[in-house]
Amino acid sequence: MSETSSSKRPAEPAKRGEAAWRAERDAIASRNEQASRKARARRQAEYDQVSARNRAEELRERAELAKRRP
Repeated sequence: MSETSSSKRPAEPAKRGEAAWRAERDAIASRNEQASRKARARRQAEYDQVSARNRAEELRERAELAKRRP
């Protein structure tokens, strides 16, 4: 009949006690690590954009100064 019913994994029994606590702690740590990676990548991208903008501005200034030189 349907392939989805045969491809599903059996549901895991609910964890209890310390196992549940550890699983929740690990899940939170994983989400925090993912958020840190995304934030780090975003900050790096912003830094790269600012650096590129500054380099371009510096090149424009140098070109303008070179035109003014006798």
